[in-house]
Amino acid sequence: MKRYRLVVAANDILSDPSRRRAYDLFGAGWSTHPDNGGSACSSDETTRPRWSGFQDNNSPAGNATWEDWEKWHQRNSRGAQDPVYTSNGGFVSLVAFVVALSAMSQASRVDEHQQYFADRIELVHNDCHQNIQRRKDGTKELSNADLAILRFMRSREQGAGTNTYVIGAGPRRILIDTGEGKASWSQHLLSLLSSEQMTISDALITHWHPDHTGGIADLRSLCPQVRIYKHNATEGHSHIDDAQRFGTDGATLRAFHCPGHTTDHMAFVLEEEDAMFTGDNVLGHGTAVFEDLRTYMTSLKRMQTQFSSRAYPGHGSVIEDGPMRISEYIEHRHQREHEVLSVLEQSSKTAQVMDRAGKRDDAQADSLAAGEMSPTEIVKVVYRDVPENLHAPAAGGVVQVLQMLAEEGKVVQSADHHRWQIVEEDSGDG
Repeated sequence: MKRYRLVVAANDILSDPSRRRAYDLFGAGWSTHPDNGGSACSSDETTRPRWSGFQDNNSPAGNATWEDWEKWHQRNSRGAQDPVYTSNGGFVSLVAFVVALSAMSQASRVDEHQQYFADRIELVHNDCHQNIQRRKDGTKELSNADLAILRFMRSREQGAGTNTYVIGAGPRRILIDTGEGKASWSQHLLSLLSSEQMTISDALITHWHPDHTGGIADLRSLCPQVRIYKHNATEGHSHIDDAQRFGTDGATLRAFHCPGHTTDHMAFVLEEEDAMFTGDNVLGHGTAVFEDLRTYMTSLKRMQTQFSSRAYPGHGSVIEDGPMRISEYIEHRHQREHEVLSVLEQSSKTAQVMDRAGKRDDAQADSLAAGEMSPTEIVKVVYRDVPENLHAPAAGGVVQVLQMLAEEGKVVQSADHHRWQIVEEDSGDG
């Protein structure tokens, strides 16, 4: 520390020209430092260097330690500041006040949230009550989305059975198809009649198949005044004309004759939804069977232009985009036609190769002449990825394809009517 103070004193002298000159002339500024142990070179107080940092008690130059700085600060400050203390009781009171203030804030927030949830519950309750009341009232001014369409499926695995539809919103409603005559269906219908406090005034039958007409007797027992409508009606039924309209509270249906699946097949356009009940011409799963392919294809193209939204099929789930599904059906049928033609064409080429190679004996000549194939043989190629237990019904569809291709002059049937062959295009030679 002594060395440090000497260095500071020397720096004070040498850094100022006037001090340096006084030191050179009179020795002032150094010998007067208390650490030098010497006395003043002159007893005259005027010769003492008043500018020496170590002689000025107000200069911070001598503050080499924290203690020095503390002493200097106390000398030059207006007075030391005493620390502020609080009692234990005061501190506890302060903490208690902060806790109470926080609890009040939390309680206020809880009350706000409770009121919010109570209001939301009340809104949901009122909305549910209004919906239930609307159903009970059976208002006639139903929007498309609220139109009452109730579908029943048989008590079987999902996707199986026949769909039947109850249309309308008032006490007298329309039924489309009657199912297979299962007891479960009549029980479902009886429950609906009771819960909705309604009756069936008219039943519209899409076609004659038993899985659509089997419940007529049960329907008559539950609703004795019901009128049964069907195209080409039999005794006890009323005839449906193409474009005939049927109305009930909240719904208007327009009949559309579309043979194919059967000759008497009818679809029904729900005008409020611009939707169609497609019967068995278009299904919610898989593809449909048909009695006449050409007629069926014509009906599909006509059905596609009659509506723009949902299709309610005779089997399977509701189809959200009915026209698109019909387009898929049409494309699928064209694909099958192409596959059947390709199989017969390949069979014809194989027969020609065998003829040229002389690998076919007389016993094979009749059965394989010009590449003839039976519908069953064609099915084994076209439907090779389908289980064999489904090949028999698939053969019926292949026969329909062959008959339509024959009408177009693309294939011909053998003399025994069991086999088919492709018609070779004329090469134009000779």
